[in-house]
Amino acid sequence: DDDLNKIISIYKNTQWSSTQKSKEFQSQLFQEATSKSGIFVTAKTSIRFISSLLTKPFVILTGLSGSGKTKLAQAFAKWICDDETQFCLVPVGADWTNREPLLGFPNALKPNDYVKPENRVLDLIIDANNNHNKPYFLILDEMNLSHVERYFADFLSVMESKGKISLHSGNSEWNNVPPEISFPKNLFIIGTVNIDETTYMFSPKVLDRANVIEFRLTKEDMKKYLESNSIVNLENLETEGSEMALSFVAI
Repeated sequence: DDDLNKIISIYKNTQWSSTQKSKEFQSQLFQEATSKSGIFVTAKTSIRFISSLLTKPFVILTGLSGSGKTKLAQAFAKWICDDETQFCLVPVGADWTNREPLLGFPNALKPNDYVKPENRVLDLIIDANNNHNKPYFLILDEMNLSHVERYFADFLSVMESKGKISLHSGNSEWNNVPPEISFPKNLFIIGTVNIDETTYMFSPKVLDRANVIEFRLTKEDMKKYLESNSIVNLENLETEGSEMALSFVAI
């Protein structure tokens, strides 16, 4: 069954590559699409966000709670991805002290067995490694509820070294998990951050590897949003920009 599922996955990805229409990426189309979905994103914020993603694979969004950080990340992922298997929204727990919530762990009670995390993060990274023409997004919500350096250390290391993350000591796959994985260029990580008494500050090591965007709201912004009386509907964005995904990854 595992072999059959792998063959089907390869077939679908090959079929997608041969049938997918490609258009040149145009950032302004995303900003136009958000306005139709009830999300208030300025052209300046939109272009800063997209430029940050393209120049570094790791972007941190910080600012007031409720200012739209998570919605922006979700909106872009839904807009440019072909389906929901290409992005993953993971709320960071306050008890994350190691990499297991993101990468899983080898089963010490059963030989040649690997326990994947239930949040699909490991599957997302493996899929990104197998499909270099498609963009994949890992959205870490409330990223600094735990010490980032503890659960995110492997990612920070490979971002700098361009090496691989070791997962288990085997020579073959365990539960479709290879012994090691690389950080694919088509994987984009977006972290949202609130700064209050329940969170931790970032170290220079983390900030050096990320682009940081601070969300600031004015009275005029809030007044305009409240007067519009709009309802946020992210379903209106789904796959609207998927034809530009190949161009986005190429850039």
